[in-house]
Amino acid sequence: MGDTRRISDGLNLMYVGNIIAVAAALCTLLALLAPFLAILTAIAIIVGGVICLVGLVKLRNEHSDYLSALVVCILGIVFGLLSNNETPFGSLMDLANTICGLLQAYFVIRGTNSFLQSRGCLTEASMGDRAWKWQVVSIAVSVAAAVLAFVLLPLAFVLTLVNLVVSIAALVFYLSYLKASVAALG
Repeated sequence: MGDTRRISDGLNLMYVGNIIAVAAALCTLLALLAPFLAILTAIAIIVGGVICLVGLVKLRNEHSDYLSALVVCILGIVFGLLSNNETPFGSLMDLANTICGLLQAYFVIRGTNSFLQSRGCLTEASMGDRAWKWQVVSIAVSVAAAVLAFVLLPLAFVLTLVNLVVSIAALVFYLSYLKASVAALG
C-alpha cells in the first residue's frame, strides 16, 4: 500500500491548486472592469494548474489510478491548447478536454478511495462517490446546455446559469472530498 503521508501531500497540492484556479477564474469578472487584472488572473490560473499537476506528479507512484490521472491531465492540457469554439476541430478538442477533466477526477477519486477504504475512512470514501456523481451531472448539464443553447437561443442565458450552478456544486463536492481525504490520510 502507498505512503499515506505522500498521498495526503499530493492531494493537498491538488486542493490548493484548484482553489487558486477557481479564485482566479472568479476574479476574471473583475478583469472586465480593470483589464490589467486579466493578466494577473491568467497567471494565477496557470499557477493553480501547475500546482495541481505537481500534486499528480507526486502521487503517480502511489497508485496506478494516479498515474492514469496524470496522463489524462497532460492529454487534457494538450487538447485545451488546441480547443476553441470557432472551428469543428476546436470544438472537438474542447470536448476531448472536458472528457479528460472528467476522467482525471474519476482516477483521482478511485485511487484515493482505495486508500480511504483500506484505512476504514468510509465517510470520506462516500464523499468521493458523491463528488464523482456530481462531476458526471455537471458534464451532462454542460453538454445539454451547449446543445440546447443553439436550438433554444432565447433560453441560452438561463441554460448558462443552470450550468454554472451545477458546475459550482460539482466543484464544491470535489474540493470538499479532496480536503477531507487530506485530513483522513494525513
